[in-house]
Parts: sequence; C-alpha cells; structure tokens
Amino acid sequence: MKIALAFLISTGVLLFTASFAQTRPDNAPIRYLNNFYKYTSTELNADSALFYLRKIESNKLSSERLPNVIHEEFAQQILDRSFPAGMDTSKINAFRRVQAFHKKLMPAIMADTSQLIKQIIKPLYLYLEIREHINDDRQLADITGRFVRETLSGPDIYRNRTGRYALMIYPILNSKPELKPQAEKLLETANAGLEKGLAKASENSTQNELTQRAWHRYLYAYMNVIKSEREPDSGKRKAFLKTAYDYSPDVIDRQHQWAYFYDMYIMFRKEKSSFREEYLQYLTAHSDQNNLLSTLLEIALQQPEYKERLKTAYLKINGPQADFPKFWMASVNNYAQTAPPISLSMLDKSRFSNSAAEGKWLLVDFWGTWCGPCRAEHPEMQKFYESSIKTNADKIALLTIACRDTEAKVTTYMTEKNFSFPVAMSDNKIEHTYKVPGYPTKLLITPAGKYIFVPSGNDWISFVKHYTDL
Repeated sequence: MKIALAFLISTGVLLFTASFAQTRPDNAPIRYLNNFYKYTSTELNADSALFYLRKIESNKLSSERLPNVIHEEFAQQILDRSFPAGMDTSKINAFRRVQAFHKKLMPAIMADTSQLIKQIIKPLYLYLEIREHINDDRQLADITGRFVRETLSGPDIYRNRTGRYALMIYPILNSKPELKPQAEKLLETANAGLEKGLAKASENSTQNELTQRAWHRYLYAYMNVIKSEREPDSGKRKAFLKTAYDYSPDVIDRQHQWAYFYDMYIMFRKEKSSFREEYLQYLTAHSDQNNLLSTLLEIALQQPEYKERLKTAYLKINGPQADFPKFWMASVNNYAQTAPPISLSMLDKSRFSNSAAEGKWLLVDFWGTWCGPCRAEHPEMQKFYESSIKTNADKIALLTIACRDTEAKVTTYMTEKNFSFPVAMSDNKIEHTYKVPGYPTKLLITPAGKYIFVPSGNDWISFVKHYTDL
C-alpha cells in the first residue's frame, strides 16, 4: 500500500506538469523534484540537494508540493524506524547511511536564506532537536517552548504537519514529571488547532477541503485517545474514547486516506486506520452490552468486516435463536437511502430497469473508457462477475454504467479486453441523479430498493461480499 501510494503521488506530479515540461524543458519542476530525491536518497550530495531544494521553492508549481516533499518522503528517511526480524542487514545499513546524511543536511537547510523553506521544515527540525536532547530536561523545555511559539500557535497546523509532531512530542514530555505542565500546554494548543480544522463535508466541498478534513479528523481522534489514557475518571475516559470513535475516518475520509497515510506510519510505525477499537474495548471491558451492540452496528454499516463481531454481540443479548440476518437487513435499509429508478439501454440493446432486480442485491458501477482507474480495476471486476455474480444470480446482480462515452468506444473496449460484465450506456442524467462524485464510483442497492455508496479502493470486493453474505 505504501509503495503504491508513493507511486501514485509521483505519477500525479508527472501528469500535472507534463504540458509545462514540454514547453519549458530546462525549467521543469518535475526535474527539480526528481533531482532532489536523487541527491537525498541514492547519490547523496548535500550541495546538490540544497541547490534543487531552492529550485523547488522558487518554482510556483513545485513549491506547492514542498510541504509534502519534506513531511512525507524526507521525514521518512530521517526519522528513526524499527526493522522486522531477519531483514537484510545491507538494507538496514543503506537506510542508516541515508538517515545519517539527512541529519547532517538538516542544519544546512535551516541555515538557508529562504524563509519559506525554513518555515516548512521547522516543525520537523524542532522535533528532531527534542529527540536529540531527550535526556536534558532544560533543553527539552526550551525547544518545546520554541515549537509552541514558532510553529504550533500559528493559524494552520496542517500544511507543515505541525499537529503530527506535537502529538509525537507529547509523550516525551509527559514521561518527565517536571515537564508535565509544558506537556499539557502543548496538548491544549494542538487540540485547539485541530478543532479549528474540523469541518463538515458537503456536495460543494473541494478535494483539498476533504483532504484537510480527513487529516484533522484523524489526528483529533488520536488526540482524544491520548486524553483518555491520562484520565482517571471512568466516565470522562469513556467520553474521550467516544469522541475518538466519532472522529475516526468515516467513508468520506477513507476515500481520502492519503491525507493521513504518512502520519499514520510515522506516528505508529504500522497501519492504524481507525481509533474505534479503543472504544469497543472499553465497552467490552465494562460489560456495556447494549451500547456495544449499537456501536458495533454503526461501525459494521461502514466497515462490514465488523459484521461477525456484531452478530456475536447480537446473539449474546437476544439469544442463539434470534434472527440476525433479519436484524442486519432491517438495519441496512434504515441506514441506506431510497434508490432512484434506473432505466437504461444495455450494449446488447436490451433495456435494464432496477425494478426488475427487486428482491436481490444490485451492485452498480459508474465508469468510462476514458477513466484510467476504472480500466485498471476491470480485470478484477470481470473475475468478480464470473466467480460471484453469475454463480449467485438469484441473490445479486451487476450493472456497470459507461458515462461520458460512446457506444462504439465501449463496444470496442469490451471486445478488445474480452470483458463480458453487463454494461449500460448512461443517459447523461443517471450519474447526476445519484450524485456521482467521481469515477469509478460504486453503489450497492439492497433487495428492498435502498442504496449505499461502496468505498473506493482495493477493498471494494470485500466490502460487497461482507454486506451481501456472498
């Protein structure tokens, strides 16, 4: 997942700057980025790295990406990490060599004349200074004071990931009795900054707004886990964990998971996609079965891999003879929205109507031959159609809808790729009726005619199978 994301980010820069590169090849921002990566990862050279860092900063297109360059790729190479047992020592030594180079490069970057570069890198620099002086309480207090004054107290704790470093600094300070008051001030300041960034999503939200929403919510959820760990009162601890549960990534956030992906791995050194489990553990430990059931239901409706745990809790309360499938379907239909009618012409000239599919599940996929991510998942779609849809035709159906396309292009594409999954041509209205946010988009219509959106990403098949009991 990590490698794939890094590849997508790099590809995105290439795509974004392609036309620019063709017209001004000697000043292409992608060249600055690639050379900076080269001189900080393979051909280690401090002078060249600084030269291209300044070039990135001076170019409007590449400078927009500078915070990501520093706090995603650069931060990964300079921060300490653990290695799995049995890992090739040559790879470990190679990382440590690059890490040592980055630590020597950092003071040179901070000495640069560019105020923008220094402003962007300062939160990371001060965090490293705190790590360097971890056994010197006086130095820790001074550096933390600088961190709060010069970075954390600003209006934006997202752009330079100041909120991330604040949550990483807190446990260091909190472990030292004399520095606990400063740890509290750090946490309060970070909390205020995160609360300012909490926003509701709407149909008019931009991708950048949704990205920042996902980041703020993820860190705010973790902030409340931290608060719960230091709270002696059980009721207050439960409230903090409930807040962490509420602000854990929702369906919208998970569609923008790159927003907190690097923060997750840098802070936890592992995948930590949610803080809901902490609340579930509290409810389980305190034998709060009814609250546990409602919480598990809320989670399972968004993450159906929790469905088996929901079933266990439901049967524990209602007895082994209770009808869980009926409970699940009633809950899904209550959670879902009413599906508008679908009546479209198929490639084979037949007519599709979702009323004909009543009584079984219907998976709908909006796509186009012009859409790269759509085409990339079609081999998997074909396999799913053959292995799960056709073999359970009495339980589930599949409809894919080609949008912004022509019948000739779609027919040629399906023939060339030897795909046989059902395709309807959009009437240029249906995607607006269902408020499709992008492509591909999938939704699942229940046997009762209600629908939910299927989260995008690699796990859509698992989501559908769990929901429909395939």
